[in-house]
Amino acid sequence: MYGKYIRSILEEARDNAIADHRLETFTDAAIDLALDGEKATITLKGGKKISAAKVVLALGNFPATVPQPLASLNSLYLRDAWETDTLAELKPDGTILLVGTGLTMVDMVVSLAQRGFTGKIDAVSRHGLIPRSHRPTDPYPPFLTLETAPQTTRRLLGRIRAEVKTAESQGHDWRAVLNALRPISQGLWHCLPIAERARFLRHLKAYWEVLRHRVADEIAGILDESVESGQLTYHGGRIETAEVKNGCVEVTIRQRGTGNLLNLTVDRIINCTGASNDYQTITDPLVVHLRQRGLIRPHPLNCGIETADNGAILRPDGTASNTLYTLGNPRKGDLWETTAIPELRLQAAELARDLLRSLKERISLPAAYLIAFRPAAPIFRQLFDRESSTYTYLIADSGTGEAILIDPVLEQVDRDRQILWQLGLTLGYTMETHVHADHITGAHRLRELTNCSILVPENAEVNDIDGYVRDGDLWIVAGQQLKAIATPGHTDSHIAYLIDEKRLLTGDALLIRGCGRTDFQKGSPEVLYRTVTEKLFTLPDDTLVYPCHDYLGRTVSSIGEEKRWNPRFAGRNREDFIQLMNNLNLPYPKKMTAALSANARGGKVVFVMDYQI
Repeated sequence: MYGKYIRSILEEARDNAIADHRLETFTDAAIDLALDGEKATITLKGGKKISAAKVVLALGNFPATVPQPLASLNSLYLRDAWETDTLAELKPDGTILLVGTGLTMVDMVVSLAQRGFTGKIDAVSRHGLIPRSHRPTDPYPPFLTLETAPQTTRRLLGRIRAEVKTAESQGHDWRAVLNALRPISQGLWHCLPIAERARFLRHLKAYWEVLRHRVADEIAGILDESVESGQLTYHGGRIETAEVKNGCVEVTIRQRGTGNLLNLTVDRIINCTGASNDYQTITDPLVVHLRQRGLIRPHPLNCGIETADNGAILRPDGTASNTLYTLGNPRKGDLWETTAIPELRLQAAELARDLLRSLKERISLPAAYLIAFRPAAPIFRQLFDRESSTYTYLIADSGTGEAILIDPVLEQVDRDRQILWQLGLTLGYTMETHVHADHITGAHRLRELTNCSILVPENAEVNDIDGYVRDGDLWIVAGQQLKAIATPGHTDSHIAYLIDEKRLLTGDALLIRGCGRTDFQKGSPEVLYRTVTEKLFTLPDDTLVYPCHDYLGRTVSSIGEEKRWNPRFAGRNREDFIQLMNNLNLPYPKKMTAALSANARGGKVVFVMDYQI
């Protein structure tokens, strides 16, 4: 069913392609890839060669590796559970051993049940663990951040166990706690040292996978009925020997815990250990040639290949390719959580966006096409940081998944990522109204985690960014126009954003019943007065005002309200306003030094060690 859905989406995209662009498909196997500079040539099994400027290795899953005792078996051992004829020759009342007790085993048991199989099924894995079932859960609040998470596997496990205990004492299910980790699971994995990741794979992987990758209650019911009837039995242990005798396979299993030997005689053995991720040993011709040509670097954890944050494949020297990219299973060593539909969807959307950006100088694409792929479905959210009283704004299209964050806060990056994930969004840009002095922007950290682009106002003295916002710049998001308006005065490079002529994100230029100070960052009361009275106050009175800060919990005003009730402007001429602002005598923000230093680097925090002798 899901395959049919994906096919329909692909066909829709093909049918709605812009003029002079087309989708061309080939049904064949790619067996080789060579690079000449940044031009790729792919060789297909049938002999055809295809040239490309960009190549995405959407390789999916490779067949599982063969456990050594089974390597010499003949056709009684079925290596690939998903070969089309795997179940065709099975006797309906025969005996089967499934090697592996994860999701592939679950699918195989369900498939056998649907075929009317009545024989005996044994399933063995090293731990004998099976996937747990789904349960509806209430949302659980975030309890870990990337900054506070333990940096060892043991301590991280202890922290999660403690949270589960706390959650259950409050009536929550353990599943809700694990669900709360999902938005930052890739970040947690990335923050662990490589040795700790390896320790996780050795000791915790099997437990994590059955708790994290769960099955529907209906499927769990089928498994439980099979176990209760005696048809299905799980075993924890290792296969010691497997020998063909009299048309069957005699298998010896050394059981986990006791070390006792279990002898089974089965008609067939089916490998259900899941996909192979070890790109050192995968024998697919394309992967072999990629290794031989030095175009990929197998991950040191034997999980996929090494990639940059945007999915670009790393060469053996550690530099990112400008031609080869990948997503999904090959990124498991870098991301860990990379095979479920939400993660795949986000990776695909982000990679497609990056590829279009990189190609837009070579192909003719309408400006709005980079965002407006699907019918408009606008999202607008106002998010609050209590410590700095800062509002962050999320503007997005639920149809395309494209999202923009304006004025993100470093301490709220995990919250922002969680919201993006829950809404199925891909962060394309962070934008700033100005260089902030009271908090550190989350832009740099978000770029590290999502590969978004950082945009700041033109003339802002900021390094390590991706571009500038200029007066009059336009974006189209979900059919809405996002327009940049230069609003200097609080700082000399301040920008406000007008959404569809209805919502005005004013930054610190205009606050609810106030305005931003003008006594540093090249501020000017004269310029700010002119900005507010000659630009902002000329907008329609029903234009909604969304500020960057409010210290009294107010969330929204309007141009009409501020013209009438804002004490810094109502009834004051230019000279009165200048005199007022020049005599505020406000203390500098507490975080000013740290904030300005970090924000001059797009939010990158640099720690300096001061050694005293």
